[in-house]
Amino acid sequence: MSIALIIRAGRDAVTPRAAVAWLARSRYRVAMRFPDPRTAFDRLAAPLPAARFGLLLAAAWILWLAAAAAIARGFFLPGAVLLLAGLMADGITLALARRGGGTSPLLAAPVTLFLPAFGFALADPSRALAAAFLVMGLAVLISMRAAIQQPVGTVKIGMALAYIAACLFPNHFSLMAYILGIACFVLAGQGAVRAA
Repeated sequence: MSIALIIRAGRDAVTPRAAVAWLARSRYRVAMRFPDPRTAFDRLAAPLPAARFGLLLAAAWILWLAAAAAIARGFFLPGAVLLLAGLMADGITLALARRGGGTSPLLAAPVTLFLPAFGFALADPSRALAAAFLVMGLAVLISMRAAIQQPVGTVKIGMALAYIAACLFPNHFSLMAYILGIACFVLAGQGAVRAA
């Protein structure tokens, strides 16, 4: 059934059910797939030797610390750039770890996720409660990460992008922190129910 046939058939033929049935049979149907960011980092890490693992891990930690310090001083745009660079270094480091089949305690401990929240709290003490709520939600989510079956890298990528958005709109950090904290608690609760 073509679009012209549906239009010629008249007003009654163009119903939601008919449209859905046509789309289901259409050769133009495309499955909606969201790209996995880990594959992009795997491609970026492909030309790098595994010996660069320690250097990239140190660079990721330094960049996250520098981003938190910049945010704490009120330099939000440089903080966003440093967070983006830290995210890239982190993602490539995780890709190298996946390729090598090993990991590091520093890599497995996602402590770096807490640093930007502390930076926002130091920049403006009125954000401290929201930052503490977010840190608590992240701590619960990270402790349940085996139950929610989410790799550390996925959580880090999502939170880094949220922190970058908060750097671009720093006046809305508290709202973002509460929304993200609630999302962390919901994900952790779902993981706990699934594990039970």
